[in-house]
Amino acid sequence: MRQQAVAFLLLSIVLACFQGCAKEYSDRDIVFLDVEQAQALVEHDEVSLFSEPKKNTWLDPRTAEKYSAGHIPGAISMPYRDVATKWEELKSYGFIVVYGNTYNDPLADAMSKTLMELGLEDVRTLHGGLEAWTNAGNPVTKGRRP
Repeated sequence: MRQQAVAFLLLSIVLACFQGCAKEYSDRDIVFLDVEQAQALVEHDEVSLFSEPKKNTWLDPRTAEKYSAGHIPGAISMPYRDVATKWEELKSYGFIVVYGNTYNDPLADAMSKTLMELGLEDVRTLHGGLEAWTNAGNPVTKGRRP
């Protein structure tokens, strides 16, 4: 009986260690970029000495309807509700710049943290979202991606 108790205690400790090893991301982990920084990042490929260059991209986590109404040119539409099943499509990209509608957009923040939790390391967030983008005089594209 005592051996079972010791085995149970050891198993509990091991399981607790594995559960505690998973990184949880908070708002403090989000790296914000202003419009100019984000544009410069997306315009250039991520280059590494050890791998092929990867294209950087914009990611729009809003609904398909909001994306169609206006989005950053070239942005990928991935509504937040679909991230659990489609996030692996983003593995082929370098830096991913997530944006929402406006400043302090909870949807953009949630998408950035979720992608980091899923293992994508090079995630950034556009500070001010689409509002900052348009206020800086940049164009938006309407309609769905072909």
